[in-house]
Amino acid sequence: MELKNDISLKSRIDQIESFTQKKSGINSPEFRTQTITQIIKIPVIFHVLYHTVDENILSERITTQLAALNRDFRKKNSDTINTPQSFIPFAVDMEIEFYLAKSDPLGRSTTGIERIYTPVTYWYSDDKMKFKSSYGADAWDPKSYLNIWICRLDDVLGYSTFPGNNLSKDGIVLSYNELNAIGPIQSNNGRTLVHEVGHWLNLKHIWGDSFCGDDSIDDTPKQSTYTPGCPTGIRLSCGDTKTGDMYMNYMDFTDDVCMNLFTKGQKIRARSLFEPDGYRNSILSSSAFNTPAIFAAQAPDYYPKWLDVKIYPNPAKDNLNIFTEYDARWIGKDIHVIDMSGRIVFKTVISSSVQSLNTSHLAPGVYFIRLEKDGEKLMRKFVKL
Repeated sequence: MELKNDISLKSRIDQIESFTQKKSGINSPEFRTQTITQIIKIPVIFHVLYHTVDENILSERITTQLAALNRDFRKKNSDTINTPQSFIPFAVDMEIEFYLAKSDPLGRSTTGIERIYTPVTYWYSDDKMKFKSSYGADAWDPKSYLNIWICRLDDVLGYSTFPGNNLSKDGIVLSYNELNAIGPIQSNNGRTLVHEVGHWLNLKHIWGDSFCGDDSIDDTPKQSTYTPGCPTGIRLSCGDTKTGDMYMNYMDFTDDVCMNLFTKGQKIRARSLFEPDGYRNSILSSSAFNTPAIFAAQAPDYYPKWLDVKIYPNPAKDNLNIFTEYDARWIGKDIHVIDMSGRIVFKTVISSSVQSLNTSHLAPGVYFIRLEKDGEKLMRKFVKL
């Protein structure tokens, strides 16, 4: 879809792939010209979008997720003992690390975690959470930060952009449930994000997204498609290798308990992005780890007391206020005041976040406020004195 909507996207992706091939020497190792030898440290900003208390995940869950990233990218995972003997020579330390940013794009101090209440109750993988205009959060400069949006996703566990996509969308989206569920290495161990960061670093699925396809890596055996569950032993799906499928690779779809390695070829491909003139080279000179120029007091994390439309005072005499501050989408919508018989006694339009209604002309009794937007209907009862 992106390729159809952005005619320049294919050209950008082709240029990045050409550069990657040159620097990584996928087919001709003698042409490898990589010069970046230091451990690459990537500044991360988490945009936590929450509508309910449990979606406003604890900072400890984020640091646990970062630890999982660093564990697997630095090959410090204890389950390397499960790597098959035939694949041990290919398993490597990627020498890439991830840390919370210390300075924002304006040089102000940050914890690396941005918390934003949103009126949106759930999201889909359509990138709307990446924009403030659609009640999400705008990306911080993608040339200097890895942006990770945490929210309630209702169609996938997470997804990532590849290098070359629209910079305003660059980064990873992860379901808040993935962070809340991180546990022992025998269960969910934070590897959904490990997989998605792999994509952000230009690593393809191990099967190349086609039957016995090409993932552009020379040391990952061909396999027919993704691997569900957690198989054991040698699994042959393309029939051209004695070692079988590398289903324990982080770029397959096996369960967390089955994943345990990146390969030398994946390391070379990912790190080529940071070479001079590489797509993500600018991150190496990011100011995100600099001492902040401005030490602003951090606003305390809080949960809104009112998550939906409230009316007050109730009972009301001459005026009734309708409070919609936490969801600007109500602005411009009709308000219907209905009596006990179901008759609409008057209506008006919401024009501000705190809308005042003149109720002085109503006879004493019980009434209902009816609101509707985007298929959502609300009824609120009030008493007129």
